[in-house]
Amino acid sequence: MNTDNYQQGLFGSVMSYITVSLATIIAITLISIFVSFWVTELADKDAQAINLSGSMRMQTYRIGLALERGEFEAATQNIEELHKTWNHSIFAQQHSLLKDPEEEHSKLTQYFAIAYFNWLSNTKPALQATANRAPTNTPNFNLLLENQVLLTDTLVNQFQKDAERKIVNLRTFQLAALFITVLVGSLIFYLLKNRVEKPLSQLTETAERISEGDFNQRVDVEGSDELSLLAETFNRMSKSIADSYNVLEERVEERTRALQQNNIALEFLITTARNILESHDGKFSFSDTISDLSDILGDHKLELCLFTEQGQRPYLQLVAHNRTDNPCEKTDCNNCRNIHQKSKPLLLEGQQRFSISMGERHFGIIDLHINGSNKLPDWQQNLIQSVANQFAVALSMGEQKDRDHRFAMLSERTVIARELHDSLAQALSYLQIQVTRLQKSKDRGSYELQQPIIDELREGLSSAYRQLRELLTTFRLKMDEGGLKTALESTVEQLRARSDMAIVLDYQLVNLPLDASEEIHLLQIVREAGQNAIHHSRGQNVLIRLEQKPDKSVELIVTDDGVGIPNTPEKLNHYGLAIMNERSRNLGGEIDITSRPTGGTQVSFVFTPSTTQTESLTSAD
Repeated sequence: MNTDNYQQGLFGSVMSYITVSLATIIAITLISIFVSFWVTELADKDAQAINLSGSMRMQTYRIGLALERGEFEAATQNIEELHKTWNHSIFAQQHSLLKDPEEEHSKLTQYFAIAYFNWLSNTKPALQATANRAPTNTPNFNLLLENQVLLTDTLVNQFQKDAERKIVNLRTFQLAALFITVLVGSLIFYLLKNRVEKPLSQLTETAERISEGDFNQRVDVEGSDELSLLAETFNRMSKSIADSYNVLEERVEERTRALQQNNIALEFLITTARNILESHDGKFSFSDTISDLSDILGDHKLELCLFTEQGQRPYLQLVAHNRTDNPCEKTDCNNCRNIHQKSKPLLLEGQQRFSISMGERHFGIIDLHINGSNKLPDWQQNLIQSVANQFAVALSMGEQKDRDHRFAMLSERTVIARELHDSLAQALSYLQIQVTRLQKSKDRGSYELQQPIIDELREGLSSAYRQLRELLTTFRLKMDEGGLKTALESTVEQLRARSDMAIVLDYQLVNLPLDASEEIHLLQIVREAGQNAIHHSRGQNVLIRLEQKPDKSVELIVTDDGVGIPNTPEKLNHYGLAIMNERSRNLGGEIDITSRPTGGTQVSFVFTPSTTQTESLTSAD
């Protein structure tokens, strides 16, 4: 159906049905009203005509009665009145018809003509002659009057029949109009029922079902009107919605699959990253990760090969799920080492190689052997490359940890060498000098000088032994997972066990992170300052306070209530002070040792942590 077919024909439109039907009903109604009005108007004149014709009988009797009584003037007057009645305007139509004698007249006109001409020709002249007392040939005027009355009665009866005929015609017309109105109304009802109500009901029901999600509904409306056009348009719309819905469902399913795939890849990558970060000892399980990745990929074969920087063969080769075949043995390892120069995975026949590299450092490859001729989906390729990048991060972190560990070992060895040089080496040099003096006194036979030398040797050995124990205690200090606070608490407990002094720790660095090097240096400074306090202050109390200042620097204060510090503290414990000075310089600060006005010694140290320095540089940028 199209609009051209719809526009053809008067009755090709619902509005045409309704318009023609309403016009027909209005026309019938108007015609009925007009005809009824016209007939009633004629009926009103017929009643007047009957009344006038009936009055003419009475006037005729009056003329006869006046003549019998000899009242000739009254008779003449009555004759004139009767003549005027015969020429009344109510009978104008009859008089106009009588002017054309050749026309075929109705019975009413014929009876009017007989009665009227009888009045003019016979009755009136005779009655006038009688009233004028003139001689007349009429034998008896009473017979003329009776004849005129009979003709008048006939005319009155004809008027009555003509009026009744008009009433009957009016009733017949009204019945016909009623029949036509009922017929037209039934036709209109039928058309509205079948061409309007039924299609609208179908459209409404179909619309409700479509609103419930059933887009396969169709409306079957025959014809070429607006509703059939609307039904076909509705069907096309429903089909379009159904097609769009199907396409949308396919897209939703496709997006859902993509989201599921991305979710699988994201969960796997998050798990891998978490395992890398949680492997503090560097023992990350590449085998488990490769096996889990192989489960995600399906039947494809995965192999991991890791190389050293100069190696030509992999030092670690893992095949997913311990498969017996070893694809790597069939290829040249130099090809594996050179693929990191490509920005995309290397595509070979039946396999793909993904580089495990970071910057210019190449760690190895992930070799994928595709099962069959199907191309690996993009999301799986991206997943493998992301895993390769995470492997590169894990290996790079491992190498960085190893470098940091080596650097820390070298730094500590340097500190140990310096501390040994400042303590035991000098003590042993002093003892060597005393042994030389003792040998010379023996050679000279100066035995009286040997005892003081032996006493100095004994004191020097005791001092060296004490220094050795302190150095061993320093070297045995360790930082466990509890952090600086736990290590300081352990150090305080050791100091308490070696002295009767009351040692209090006030730790207030809960909101500031420190790196491992900063924690170790602070721990050593606190230990040396605490040992100096318990060995040389001869006080009763020691306070160790570590807090964060408003400028985000860290301040360490160790105070005691002892005898105070001498003018030359280096002679008292020169190697301990050297250790503290060396540690403070590594942290970018300087130790300040002063005597308190109230008695005792205060060791203070201020430095800025590396995290705060980084934040300051970022803010400045």
